[in-house]
Amino acid sequence: MLGLARVVSCSARVVGLLVLLGFVLVAGLALARPGGGQHYSGGSHTSHSSASHGNSSSGSSRSSSSSSSSRSSSSGSSIHGSPSSGGGGENVDLGLLIALVMFCMRNPVVGIALVGGLGFFFYVQGRATRGLKDWSTGMPAVVETSSRSANLRSELTVLRGDDQGFSVILFEDFVYALYAEVQVSRARGGIGRLAAFLSPAVAQLLYDPALERVDGVIVGSLRYLSVELGKERVTATLELEANLGEMRQGQGQRYYVVDRVTLGRARSARSRPPKRVRKLDCPNCGAPLEGMRGTTCAYCQTEVGGGRLDWVIDSIVRVMTEMRPPLDTTDVPESGNQLPTLVAPGVQQRMGELLQRDPANDLAALWQRIGLIFSELQVGWSNRDLSRIRPFVTDNLFQYFGYWIDVYFASQARNITENARILSIELAEVLADATYDAVTVRVFATSLDYTLADDGRLLRGSRTDERAYSEYWTLIRGNAARGRPRTDPSCPSCGAPLKIGMAGNCEYCQARVVSGDFDWVLSRIEQDEAYGG
Repeated sequence: MLGLARVVSCSARVVGLLVLLGFVLVAGLALARPGGGQHYSGGSHTSHSSASHGNSSSGSSRSSSSSSSSRSSSSGSSIHGSPSSGGGGENVDLGLLIALVMFCMRNPVVGIALVGGLGFFFYVQGRATRGLKDWSTGMPAVVETSSRSANLRSELTVLRGDDQGFSVILFEDFVYALYAEVQVSRARGGIGRLAAFLSPAVAQLLYDPALERVDGVIVGSLRYLSVELGKERVTATLELEANLGEMRQGQGQRYYVVDRVTLGRARSARSRPPKRVRKLDCPNCGAPLEGMRGTTCAYCQTEVGGGRLDWVIDSIVRVMTEMRPPLDTTDVPESGNQLPTLVAPGVQQRMGELLQRDPANDLAALWQRIGLIFSELQVGWSNRDLSRIRPFVTDNLFQYFGYWIDVYFASQARNITENARILSIELAEVLADATYDAVTVRVFATSLDYTLADDGRLLRGSRTDERAYSEYWTLIRGNAARGRPRTDPSCPSCGAPLKIGMAGNCEYCQARVVSGDFDWVLSRIEQDEAYGG
């Protein structure tokens, strides 16, 4: 009886804790934020960068490593937040454990509920949010580089030896554009028009006569799984997480999907010029795809299939499909805050080289520009005002924001991130290629995060309890650009008050400022649990 009494007393305490935890979680969680949060995935998935799905995005093309083992924490710098404290717990009392087993045998219904509650409690405790310091600027002190193999994105830069115009950033933009067009074309009966970019097996696999429409394709994450650099051909296998809508028999449904895509091309192929990266056309002459006859262009009479001149999708494997509502109002906890920052080996050296090439590219000003972009995104997102967002993001990211703001308009709702502020920034990666410089940072931030109906009703979240989170941001700037990053909302080309059209051009000087040719713009936002380097 004494053991049973101890169990009952323990269960009462646990139930009390669970009730309190449940209240705190519900009060502190909200739908989403600029950059997605759980938007593209709905938040119920598990990151697919683990070894069970092949190599992590930062692993070798020939060896697997889990995302946890390939992460490294930063140390000794005012720019970094404090390290995660971890979960932990008290020592287990053997007598209590035996009593608990006996209690479950005698009272299976209550016992199972109790064990489930305990499991939930320790799960939540293990995902406690890491502590954060105030945001400050400056170069990071020595960071611990991970023991992972060479970054796969960096491996692709070997192509510049044969193809001087190759850019990893432009390659990824092309992948985004091609993947979205492939998804949309599945429903048009128009897969055939993409024959120049698909292997015959993939084209046959994707043909779906029952599919009426695909729309709102949003790629939320792109991870490298492998890169193979052969003498005659190069292949890259990527894993893409996306959210898309399908229409069948007049009924629409949104899905969260994970696709594993393998692309290949001849080593002798040459990259598209930057202006054609997002435009799918004849790889040889640039004529519209409507002029293609299979894999032969009717304009230049050139056979362009099989990856001879451009990337072609060799295979697509669906890893996961989950249904999602058009506007997901499910409360989902942050799941990656406690993970150490994934820092690329040699990042300090590459940052030093970038600053040496352009001494006016002041690092403190770059950090302040990140703060400006962060602030403008929050305002634009909360007010469903794309004009505030447009000057600071690339075309890919702008389409993402545009889609979700349209969804909120249609749902007569707004997601509001009030009192949003950056707490700390950690440098994760620096890359340079023939076209762009790219800097990836991990941004730790916090804000109130809640969703209101247009009539003022609170749909989700809390107007009093802040929500802390972290994301990986990649900013790009043309490698020919020079000068101190702008930290005020002015045109980086002419200096006039920032007034940018939806196409991304300054209304005063007509310069296209969202390309990164003049100043740093935001190219990618990746969630901390999905980022792989």
